[in-house]
Amino acid sequence: MGRKVALVSCASRKTGNASVAESLYTSDLFRKAGRLADQRFDSWYILSAKHGLLEPNQEIEPYDETLNRLATDVRKSWATRVERQLGAVLLPEDEIFFFAGLRYREFLEPLLQERGFMTHVPMAGLSIGRQLQWLSTQLADKQRLADIDRFYDLLKRLTLNGVNGRIMGDSSGKLEWPKRGLYFFFDPEERRFFDLNTCRVVRVGTHGVSQGSKSTLWGRLRTHRGSSDQRGNHRGSIFRLHVGAALQAARLVTEVPTWGIGQSADSETKASEAEVEKNVSEYLVRMAVIFLEVGDEPSAKSDRAYLERNVIGMLCGPRGPVDLPSESWLGRFSRSPEIRYSGLWNVDFVRFQYDPHFLDVLDRYVDVTLGRCPPPSGPLAPSDWHSKRQERATTQLTLSFDDAAIKE
Repeated sequence: MGRKVALVSCASRKTGNASVAESLYTSDLFRKAGRLADQRFDSWYILSAKHGLLEPNQEIEPYDETLNRLATDVRKSWATRVERQLGAVLLPEDEIFFFAGLRYREFLEPLLQERGFMTHVPMAGLSIGRQLQWLSTQLADKQRLADIDRFYDLLKRLTLNGVNGRIMGDSSGKLEWPKRGLYFFFDPEERRFFDLNTCRVVRVGTHGVSQGSKSTLWGRLRTHRGSSDQRGNHRGSIFRLHVGAALQAARLVTEVPTWGIGQSADSETKASEAEVEKNVSEYLVRMAVIFLEVGDEPSAKSDRAYLERNVIGMLCGPRGPVDLPSESWLGRFSRSPEIRYSGLWNVDFVRFQYDPHFLDVLDRYVDVTLGRCPPPSGPLAPSDWHSKRQERATTQLTLSFDDAAIKE
């Protein structure tokens, strides 16, 4: 496995004296990106409009140049120069992470890809404010980072028996499913930020938390997936509704004006929506699902409701997601600000302030699911959890799709 190498573009704000490169640039965005690169990457370099590639500890004089004011042919020459400089320091299996705006990536990234390097732009699509917020979270929120790592380790434990972690297209009611539980959807194209071998969770859900509900776990999953011939009903699945709306917003399917309108529809309306439903099914059957057996009775105060809310709050919450969605994630086109904010196909609880102790409850139910211990005789969630006020972010920040740059 290769190294993770960060490329951080320089900034227009500089000190007035000669300095090592990592100290010369004074903008908050550069400083935070540089700190993250230093702490979490195997190696990092600075992209400079004047010098090309810089070592962080390389001493240089202040200068006043930026790619943003240079002609296209000059930027192409700059990218070729940097690609040659990188050729002297990169190893064949290295993965490249850009913390740089469009002008610093537009020609350099394709050159690196042509040489076989895998490249990533973690903060693509984020406004400057969201970039700063996400970098601050990565640098300061060590407890949540550890909790998220523990969460994914628990999910991996659920797959050790070879039964869990099913592809939706291969799933059916003939397989063994617990009657009640939680489910976690994974998109094969979406990866965790610092663990690219692990797919990130893109939706968290449960079912039957209303008193007296008769719904089952597989029943809910089947409604999301649609039938085996790729028919489906988005009016029975909020997941399907949001995926279909995003497909239309991204212009990947023909827009239908009736989508999401009403609780039911006549046969003519359903026929006009059939092509979108088919495309939604094609999108969902690629996903994998991991289930967690939580068999308590339907209730808004159930352990299932407790776990669902806290998982979503941990993965996103007031500070936003730690594992950002990729540039191509369909949810970036969602009409829901909650989905764009969270990187999840969820709209509820995305700003919930989670309780870290929920992971102990999750841990117990992992053992229940694996058959290592019996189901609890009563609820494991704190008795007052449902009465606690949900915390919300003070600033409603959403993804902006203008490729907001780390500007020099």
